[in-house]
Amino acid sequence: KLATIMPEMLPLYESFRNASNDCPVAAQFLTGYQPPPSLVNCSQAVLLGEEPLLIRNYDLSPELSENLVTQSNWLGQEIIGTNECLWGLDDGMNKSGLVASLTFGGSNKVGKGFGIPFILRYLLQICVNVKQAIKVLQRVPSHMAYNVTLLDRQGTFATVMVAPGKDTIVTRERCITNHQVQVTWPRQVAFSKTRERKQFLDELLTSGRLNEQQLRESFLAAPLHATNYTQKFGTVYTAVYKPLSETMSYHWPAEKAWKHSFTDFISGEKTVSLAKQANPALVQGDVIKSGDSNHGLSADIRQQLLQSLVYLPASAIGHPDALETLKQNLRGEGSFCWKDYAMQLAQVWRYRVPAS
Repeated sequence: KLATIMPEMLPLYESFRNASNDCPVAAQFLTGYQPPPSLVNCSQAVLLGEEPLLIRNYDLSPELSENLVTQSNWLGQEIIGTNECLWGLDDGMNKSGLVASLTFGGSNKVGKGFGIPFILRYLLQICVNVKQAIKVLQRVPSHMAYNVTLLDRQGTFATVMVAPGKDTIVTRERCITNHQVQVTWPRQVAFSKTRERKQFLDELLTSGRLNEQQLRESFLAAPLHATNYTQKFGTVYTAVYKPLSETMSYHWPAEKAWKHSFTDFISGEKTVSLAKQANPALVQGDVIKSGDSNHGLSADIRQQLLQSLVYLPASAIGHPDALETLKQNLRGEGSFCWKDYAMQLAQVWRYRVPAS
């Protein structure tokens, strides 16, 4: 599928696969095709003022976020963005002046396709404007429903709604939250308050003259800024992308902005206290760490990890007994940390014998 649909990425894929020592599970995962379901929330908007910008809130649990901030120069295209799934992107901007950012589309249906972080990386690697990016989103299948907001340095923008088994919808929405044209998952709509956030943004953007600071302050406060970290619905960061000045910045309430650019990208780290409900997240120029790998996992995290095991492909399960042991430990009350989880998950894969 990668070779057929995104052939331009094959040189990158081969270099990643070689770095994994030809691990069969890594070889499958790194294609980006048919990954486990991924549910985030998020709000995002485009502001067309003196300089066009895209602003977004990334809402998830800090403990489940990679929060890897990178500047890359692969295949001749420089990109700054927030990494996901090792080489995918939650949001990013290329040197050509194209910005892309994603939100969850509000459906729990899983189909055949690529994970949206991989699709975002692909379009930022090969596209230079919104028109080209739309064509990519119309062509490349997504395995779940997502909304992708696009902006380029000419001020052209679009919000594109993708979903498995459905036609791609291209809109002129300047803001989007976590639903598409029709509500298909009422429980998620009620929990995430996606309609309320969308209405708030619509009214804000049509209220008259609005500057960047006013919009940013709105994203750093309720109802857009979420603090329900215990239920995996908290704002991990607010990002602002400016394609004309080729800059991006991260923001948090009562914190100094953390700025990056193509000409001045410096590795570093920043510690941010998100809320009382969450552990402080250590933000680095190349990674944002959340807690110690030896720290015990909460019951909520254990439950989410347990549910995710349902989506392990049969081809990746080399030792069913190890999988059952991992499930029992996740259900148990004893001490269990990220390092334990990683080691036991490796045991599930370790004894797999590839078919000849």
